[in-house]
Amino acid sequence: MYVRRAISPRIIWHFAWKSLCFFTIISCIAVLGYTELKLKFVSIPFLPVATVGTAVAFYAGFKNNASYERLWEARKIWAEIEHLCRYATMIVLKSLEPGVSVSPTKTQFVYGLIAWANALRGQLRLIPTFYGEHTGGLDQVQLLKNHSGLLSFKEDMIKSMLPICSESEAIELLDKPNLPVAVLFKQMSVLAALRSDDLSETDYEKLLDLLSACSQQQSAAERLNSFPFPRQYAHFSSVFVKIFVVLLPFSLLGELKTAGVNLWLTVPFSVLVSWVFYTMERVGDTSENPFENALNDIPLSTICRDIEIDLKSMLGEKDLPPALEPQNYVSL
Repeated sequence: MYVRRAISPRIIWHFAWKSLCFFTIISCIAVLGYTELKLKFVSIPFLPVATVGTAVAFYAGFKNNASYERLWEARKIWAEIEHLCRYATMIVLKSLEPGVSVSPTKTQFVYGLIAWANALRGQLRLIPTFYGEHTGGLDQVQLLKNHSGLLSFKEDMIKSMLPICSESEAIELLDKPNLPVAVLFKQMSVLAALRSDDLSETDYEKLLDLLSACSQQQSAAERLNSFPFPRQYAHFSSVFVKIFVVLLPFSLLGELKTAGVNLWLTVPFSVLVSWVFYTMERVGDTSENPFENALNDIPLSTICRDIEIDLKSMLGEKDLPPALEPQNYVSL
């Protein structure tokens, strides 16, 4: 997620230069056709195009609102996951007396929560929302690669699983169709061991409910990831914007001629208005799938690291991993 208050002009240019070139070419074609080739028919009435522009603005606004709702719901899911991991750890460790070391079983349960959060992070980013396309969009993925050196999925997940199992067991877990579910199932075995140790029946029931809530939040995240923004809304929004920006320079010719100004002003005015509509469309596109690890998506790696720091701190560990700081204003 991009965390700087103002978006860098370099980032804006990275995403906008191709469209700006296209808008400029279309505008120049309109002016040259009208002034040099004397093709008067290329000038079309402004009113119908303005009506189309109004409709497109409403349509793009609807898409942006719906896309933002998906993004915000994803963030709420992960806020709840943070809460569940912390609360479960508090219950497991609440009876621990000062100066007494944490039992290996309790430590394994807490580390299992960290492993589950990381497994869910990895799986959400691994499975593409749209099959046949590179996750996150090629331009955004390349931009993120320039900002960070991320581990491969297998390396990342094995590293996350090692605190709760051996490397061979971690590789075996990776062969499961749903890694986070496999980790939660393993947590049930650890919880049974805790119950036979010193865990009260009340705390056992609470932890069962918390693991159930973890599964529920995982399902909610998977629902967002497996059910993309309906294409009948997203695709036609893009089509309508393209139709509008192509017609716009041809509709400005007559208006500027009536106003008695230089017709070449069609180019900057048309490019400016077209870029505004294009940006509205792109904002919705970059928010509709919040787990793709694109520039504006949920910073799952940062959230998982925060969970790891909090839970290890509750265990009394001193050698805590550093918090993930944004790199070039991008929080991963």
